[in-house]
Amino acid sequence: MAYLHLQKTPIVFVPGLFGSMSDQIVPGTGDWNFGLAKTAYEPMILLLEGMGYRMGKELFVAFFDWRQPIAYSAEYLVQTIAWAKQVTGSNVVNLICHSMGGLVARAYVQSDTYQSDVAQMIILATPNAGSPVSYCYWSGGKLPSTVVHTKNVVELYMTVYLAYLERGLPRNKIEAIHRNFPSLLDLVPARVYGDFLLESRDGVEMFVPYDYLLIKNRVVDELNSQMDVIFARGIPVTLIAGIGQSTVHYLKTVPSISPVKWVDGRVVGAIHSKMGDGNVMMESVFALNGEKYVVEANHLDILTKSESILKYKLQ
Repeated sequence: MAYLHLQKTPIVFVPGLFGSMSDQIVPGTGDWNFGLAKTAYEPMILLLEGMGYRMGKELFVAFFDWRQPIAYSAEYLVQTIAWAKQVTGSNVVNLICHSMGGLVARAYVQSDTYQSDVAQMIILATPNAGSPVSYCYWSGGKLPSTVVHTKNVVELYMTVYLAYLERGLPRNKIEAIHRNFPSLLDLVPARVYGDFLLESRDGVEMFVPYDYLLIKNRVVDELNSQMDVIFARGIPVTLIAGIGQSTVHYLKTVPSISPVKWVDGRVVGAIHSKMGDGNVMMESVFALNGEKYVVEANHLDILTKSESILKYKLQ
């Protein structure tokens, strides 16, 4: 059995937004851990351990400061990969990434500092084209009740964290978010998502062209314009998207009268689709080139419901 363990390519698991917690992010939460997201991620770790990957031996978690821009967060991943290579003696690792973690991984493997040390990337529920819901938080500081009927777990995490941020700048919630949570801008819809704001003006509804928006996802736009780098570097990509959950596809807006809030339109409603996992549309996951799989699952359940795909890809 020891010989078999040595033959395994180590896994570095990259969690998503709110999937890392420490004193660095919220004082009093201790060393790096999954925080509130442990109910989502601990079953995934158990699944991988059941496949023979031992934590700290063939399995490593790349915790990162998800408040910071994607490129900054990628530095945490670089350190974890280096640790995994040192412990195992392997020259490469397999990356399994959930949600925002997939963008963090892309920021590394598409960068000039890439060390040719990723054997493959398995990406689950990553907004490779962004997500309209993130526009609500970045532009308006909240998710209007008219956008979703029932908040899911990720949105509840967001509500709690934004309330925590607001304690620092109670009179200017938008400034508090932009100053302390800049990564949210890396999650708004990117160009490849297409027009997503349906504005009602003088009784006429029209989509606002992406080029007209003040809020643009320039980070993911650049990643997507250079995605061929991944394949030029010989990194196979597996994409797993969830469907069957009511997911915000487009946002309905009206012109805003505020110079700092809802600058591209005040959100008053949404158009939903079941072709998503409740947080991310399937089209957004598949905005990256790769081998594509669809699972009937929500944004968190997709981790364990992708077990058969993971076993196939890791064999």
